[in-house]
Amino acid sequence: MPKLALTLLAISILPAAAQTTSQTTPLNALLEETTIHSGTGGQFESAQKDYCAAVVKGGAPACLIFSTSTFGQSDHYLTLLPFASFIHYDQGKYTEKGLTPAEAKALSARRVPPIAQNHESAIALHPDLSILPTVSNAELPINHFTEYRLRPGTSSAFLKAVHDLMLPAARKSNFIAFEVFTTTVGESPDRVFIVTRLHKFVELDQPDPIEAKLSPQERILLRKAIADTVEHRDTYIMRYRADLSTDPRTHQ
Repeated sequence: MPKLALTLLAISILPAAAQTTSQTTPLNALLEETTIHSGTGGQFESAQKDYCAAVVKGGAPACLIFSTSTFGQSDHYLTLLPFASFIHYDQGKYTEKGLTPAEAKALSARRVPPIAQNHESAIALHPDLSILPTVSNAELPINHFTEYRLRPGTSSAFLKAVHDLMLPAARKSNFIAFEVFTTTVGESPDRVFIVTRLHKFVELDQPDPIEAKLSPQERILLRKAIADTVEHRDTYIMRYRADLSTDPRTHQ
């Protein structure tokens, strides 16, 4: 699987019915990145499952949970909450609408102790730079994330290379998903994710499918763009957890 392509959320935070609407407007999601204390997975997962049910009850379109699958930081989880507009945060959090104060306190007492570190940021999916999946997260749960840390001031040049070189190559390689996310607030604006999906881990044995579909000249251009714009790059595998997530939009 490509080192240049990411399966950040193997996600489509975009509801299937909305995929025929605007293909240029970024789609927002709250990204919770949580690392738990070793040995507390059972307690955290039980509480996080109830948290997802509560936020959806409170009005969230979905609550999607991913956990590290062999390759990546141990005891690490991603939770995504799609939202239409930041006005949501002026109107109260989903948990405040989905739980009574007593229920929220009881859930927090179960959910917080296992957490070693938690960070929240807002990310935006760019449909015009992406191949949006036509299968559900549960059908293809293995997500290959590539996280780019760009040099300050180079995001436009990097995203142009994605649009002009990487995206066409991904289409030629028949990617099921190629999702590009930028960071809006809560983390560095120079942080970009590209997320793709794997059918099976054996796909990692194959040559980079992005570079395989580039001409020699295009390959040179992409490598130069990466060298000029990318300061650091990480890859990891996250598995979608249908057993913990709440997504009324799709059958899990």
